Amino acid sequence: MDRKVLKIGQISDSHIGKDGCLVQEIDVRKNFLTAYNSKFMKNLDLLVLSGDLADYAEPDAYSFIANVLKDSKVPVCVIPGNHDNVEVMEKFFDLKGKVHNGKCYYRYDIEGQTIFFLDSADGTVSSEQLSWLEEETAKVDGEVLLFLHHPPCHCNHKFMDLRYSLKNMDEVQATLAKIKNLKYIFVGHYHSEIKVELGDKTVFVTPSTQMQIDPNISVFCLNSAAPRWRVIEWGENFLETKVYF
Repeated sequence: MDRKVLKIGQISDSHIGKDGCLVQEIDVRKNFLTAYNSKFMKNLDLLVLSGDLADYAEPDAYSFIANVLKDSKVPVCVIPGNHDNVEVMEKFFDLKGKVHNGKCYYRYDIEGQTIFFLDSADGTVSSEQLSWLEEETAKVDGEVLLFLHHPPCHCNHKFMDLRYSLKNMDEVQATLAKIKNLKYIFVGHYHSEIKVELGDKTVFVTPSTQMQIDPNISVFCLNSAAPRWRVIEWGENFLETKVYF
């Protein structure tokens, strides 16, 4: 029997500030709600928040997001980004069993399919996580998906590649290359929509609900203050994905 086609929504880099304040003169809470309430995010099987939920790990930011999600009819998976703090996140999101030695990484099974989540909040993916990922993916017969905050490769983004790329990229790529049942990787962090081929894998960079950064200029340049988000449809030998705004 063919596997069910899962519909997964991905929201990344919402950068919610405290007390409803604008962040870089952008109404980030309104932008988050625009994505969350979009007609394209209806009938999801899973919602993923892939890091930088808060602008500077403000408790009020996590409280806002948790309050929005409390009525969610679908499961929600969260991972931290470099602007987040896992200890603070644990107070607002159910991360029981998902935090190990201060890192938030875990396996999530849904409808007979398996998705992995890694923690790159400090700009690296720890060796402990990489060993765990290699061991756990080997236990899965079918194809798996992977979410993390930082792209595991350079993405031809002149600003972000130069300043904020993953620090142990070679180590991460060496592990990923060993995992043959992983074909698709979803990330955020770069505030742009990008697709990169990494060996036999495809990396989809999901833009931000906060703002988009021009990838063609080596200094910071705001491309748009409009929110963007991704929807993924994933089944057996099948994946389609689209960014909405």
